[in-house]
Amino acid sequence: MEKIRWVECRQGKGAGARCIAAAFLVLLMSWGCAAHYPINPGEGSVERHLQYQMKKMEQAQSDEVFIVLCFSGGGTRAASMSYGVLEALNAVYLPVRPEGQTEGHTASTRTLLDEVNVIMSVSGGSFTAAYYGLHGKDIFKNFREDFLLRDVQGALFWSVMNPLNWPRLFSAQFDRSDLAQEYYDKILFKGATLGDMIRKKGPLVNILATDAIEGISFSFVPQHFNMICSDYDRFPVSRAVTASSAFPGPFSPIVLKNYAGQCDYKVPEWVTKAIEKPDLANRVFWMASSLYLYTDATAKPYIYLIDGGVSDNLGVRAIFESVAGQGGIRKTLARSGLSNLGKVAFVVVDAQTRVQRGTLLGEIPGLGFVLDSSSSIMINRNNFDTMDLLRRYVYDWNAEDVNAGRKPLDIYIVHLNFDSLPDVKEREFFNHIPTALSLPAEQVDKVRDVAKRLLYSNPDFNKLVADIRASIPAKADQSVHLPTAIVPGNKVEMN
Repeated sequence: MEKIRWVECRQGKGAGARCIAAAFLVLLMSWGCAAHYPINPGEGSVERHLQYQMKKMEQAQSDEVFIVLCFSGGGTRAASMSYGVLEALNAVYLPVRPEGQTEGHTASTRTLLDEVNVIMSVSGGSFTAAYYGLHGKDIFKNFREDFLLRDVQGALFWSVMNPLNWPRLFSAQFDRSDLAQEYYDKILFKGATLGDMIRKKGPLVNILATDAIEGISFSFVPQHFNMICSDYDRFPVSRAVTASSAFPGPFSPIVLKNYAGQCDYKVPEWVTKAIEKPDLANRVFWMASSLYLYTDATAKPYIYLIDGGVSDNLGVRAIFESVAGQGGIRKTLARSGLSNLGKVAFVVVDAQTRVQRGTLLGEIPGLGFVLDSSSSIMINRNNFDTMDLLRRYVYDWNAEDVNAGRKPLDIYIVHLNFDSLPDVKEREFFNHIPTALSLPAEQVDKVRDVAKRLLYSNPDFNKLVADIRASIPAKADQSVHLPTAIVPGNKVEMN
């Protein structure tokens, strides 16, 4: 049929415009059919993946304190807040006792950032976490310019609007998130893989997305790739970050192929035991049931991943769920070679936003308002429940130590949130900064600054610093120069 149309065009039997249109349509269809998202490769052996992860857990400079950072979702404002916390931790110097002395300490070149063992990240926070996982302290050289100050949202919009990309977008196997991944790789990650990141010196970075079918977190760590017999080493960091930040609607799900049953993976004993003896009142049973789904590629041939904030916007639940699955915090630390550890700190960087309270004057709210407020309400409520669960788990862990005749761990929960700012105008200002992937430089830098002040003024963080004899630098100015038009209670348009 297409040959006949081309002959007609050459013979002048059709209008020129129709011929051009037909040619474009044929080209569009051929390009569209050829487009396909990058498929995660299968893997025959999984042992080395776990070895990498164990090494990362043991790479902390000190065995005195185990530090977990949790970077929440929230677009560029979350990425900026996370970046500000990294800057702040890097300014807290640790003491060192001179060789041969039994008393006294002097300042060292080591900072509290060097002591971070694990970074959990969701959505906007995953950009900062992944970049730090790849580049370490070099993040302070160019991440602000390369990402925080870049109009990422505008670039992604024009990428979708570019006619040259339409043929691929017409394909059923390529969509907006695949375009976004290409852009993130170009500006930030430069082809780096999860294998590259886990072999770097520094903390274990756990990027979190949400399984869109099951509604549970999917962790980009070796264990989850082992379950689906996929190659962790060759999976692009940019694709993991894209999945973590694929907010439903503007972005499409990231698809993973499940190869379960094609490698030497063995289901953990705690999972099989929990499945064999169902206990609907036990969180471990529900966790085991969720994980067990991935071990059957026939029932679950593909995994569809969306924004990690849908299941846990703080990146905290995966921690206590993992600890519960392994039989408690003591057993978890022992498996990581940290049996003698005395202190554990959770630093939760929470860039939670608030529902904008405009004056609707009785009219029926539009779809945009309803969707925005609904998602904010769910995330905010889940954030409270998540932090409440973490505190309850800490209480239980300490009770287990007391019952066993052990000294309980010193556990510090450092929760950083704009709502803890004492000044009402400041709270209004920061709570109304959009969660977009584009912010003015002034807002980016104010968020970085307030992140440091929130950390340095947090009572639990100050207790940690005092207990390990570290030193916080002179505190920053406790005020932010705000636009005079901002009045508490008014709707603020920051864009």
